[in-house]
Amino acid sequence: MEDIILKVENLCKDFGQEKVLKGINIDIKKGEKIVILGASGSGKSTFLRCLNCMEDPTSGSIIYNGENLADFKVDINKHRQHIGMVFQHFNLFNNKTVIQNIMLAPVLIQTKELKQKKRKNFFIKISNLFRKNKKELIPIDTNVAGIKAKNTEKAISLLKRIGLEDKANVYPSTLSGGQKQRIAIIRALAMNPDIMLFDEPTSALDPEMVGEVLNVMTDLAKEGMTMVIVTHEMGFAKEVANRVIFIDEGVIKEENTPEEFFGNPKNERLKEFLSKVL
Repeated sequence: MEDIILKVENLCKDFGQEKVLKGINIDIKKGEKIVILGASGSGKSTFLRCLNCMEDPTSGSIIYNGENLADFKVDINKHRQHIGMVFQHFNLFNNKTVIQNIMLAPVLIQTKELKQKKRKNFFIKISNLFRKNKKELIPIDTNVAGIKAKNTEKAISLLKRIGLEDKANVYPSTLSGGQKQRIAIIRALAMNPDIMLFDEPTSALDPEMVGEVLNVMTDLAKEGMTMVIVTHEMGFAKEVANRVIFIDEGVIKEENTPEEFFGNPKNERLKEFLSKVL
């Protein structure tokens, strides 16, 4: 629990004259399950989107793998591959089948990496014509067909994990909301992320579908996945979270273990919030 995956320091986000985040500080450690609570408009979702650099912070830093993701010089796409994101409204591609949705990002990225290796090897071969001491080629252990085959196998395995392998070749429009969200979760898992961010993943679902999505998330938590979850599911927060954080007016007003957070809240605004939602 001591390995810090994301270190957030004095994170601020403005939208014009509106200050949405006003200095967030938090260390997110490997294996932690952090639940973020707060009223609508408090800055919860904006904070999550900043962590994945879907929103550019106005100021502050987000340190991941020794680099500040808030620095415009940093290759965000390289790091974003390892920070999975699950959205409220699924964001599946309706013109692609379920298995195509799951495979799309890993196949694109791995194919791009393969082409880069081949390009580098081409230039190494050319330069070796004029070298006395030949430079070794970069090992290439697959091809495009191999990449697609490997990711097809992985996608099917992930679908079996959530009991939806029979939906591999259907389109998202034929699925229920709960099925779509479970597909969205394993689509993020297909990238082998270091951390998973969930932005109110059950709020667009009918009540009977909420449980099937929370079950998948609970299983991920038990397996040790690092998770930051914006949600209104209080029972889930009590069961799964290591830490619960209350954001109000763009700042962290209170954070504690679930037992203390719900059983002995200190902040008056939190007490008012809990009295309305529990």
